[in-house]
Amino acid sequence: NDENGILLVPGCEWAVFRLAHPGVITQIEIDTTHFKGNSPDSCKLDGCILTTQEEEDMIKQKWKLPGHKWKPLLPVTKLSANNGHLFDSLTLELQDVITHARLTISPDGGVGRLRLKGFPSSICLLRPREKPMMRFSVKAGFRANL
Repeated sequence: NDENGILLVPGCEWAVFRLAHPGVITQIEIDTTHFKGNSPDSCKLDGCILTTQEEEDMIKQKWKLPGHKWKPLLPVTKLSANNGHLFDSLTLELQDVITHARLTISPDGGVGRLRLKGFPSSICLLRPREKPMMRFSVKAGFRANL
């Protein structure tokens, strides 16, 4: 266990998601509803900005190109079973534009939904009331490295 009581087990599962548009994430929802005995103990979410060529290179190298740095969006966070977890901009570490997000769960388990809300980069400079909310959502059983 680390200082936060989060179980650190060698190995994890992860998935990378390309956002529909480059943007700034302001809210994250990670849903473990219906996963009572097989939900992950903890998770983290990282973000990066990639060109099309960089994305192709990352895919060829299974997302492990040397020198490329993911920036933490959500630090390692303990999850509870059968529950929705909502993290807002006060919790998030990264306020930069990203094109890709990587969800890592440890040690393994089920995630029913990852929902990212934010703003496309082209309107990030607008005043808060003028910003339309953008939603990115993935709903699936989280079972293997993708």
